[in-house]
Amino acid sequence: MLSVARLPAQGGGGKSAQQKLYPKITRIVLRGNSGIPGSSVVVPIYFTPAQGVAVGSIDLKVSFVSANLKFDKLQPGAGIESGDVKWESEVSTAKTPGAGIENTSLKIKILPSSSSKSIPEGLLGYIILKIAETGRAAKINLATTAGATEFRSNKGLSNVQSVDAQVEVLAPSKEPAVTCFFFSH
Repeated sequence: MLSVARLPAQGGGGKSAQQKLYPKITRIVLRGNSGIPGSSVVVPIYFTPAQGVAVGSIDLKVSFVSANLKFDKLQPGAGIESGDVKWESEVSTAKTPGAGIENTSLKIKILPSSSSKSIPEGLLGYIILKIAETGRAAKINLATTAGATEFRSNKGLSNVQSVDAQVEVLAPSKEPAVTCFFFSH
């Protein structure tokens, strides 16, 4: 079983660092990770609404070449575990016409659990990916696109930014340069 450490909630009444840097942009950020063939990697999904904006839904799409990397599952973060947020996901794979390269597309819809709360800022969850046993050393881009709607009005937000991540498949004899804190506790 995969054990994931909980991160402390952001906030405390003040503005988050992301809101200070990008006050007018709603951001969905994936963080990269690395691993050796046969291992699992954890890719956190963070959410920061634009200053003064309550978000009612998020549509996130993550696409990647999946010859060496397979989607395993989603694991909830603090907002989803608390019951404030729910999510739905859909995974599809297809081969690139002509080249025959397998690509995976993961679509995630994030919504508040009740009609009285917007999506809270912070760690939404984790994408768990499995590196193939026969995986070769490579850097695999997780391309993201995102959209969001305003809470209650369902009006599409225009300033939504998603940040790509990268999973590095290390050679089996190589150790990651940074130890992943998820697995060190």
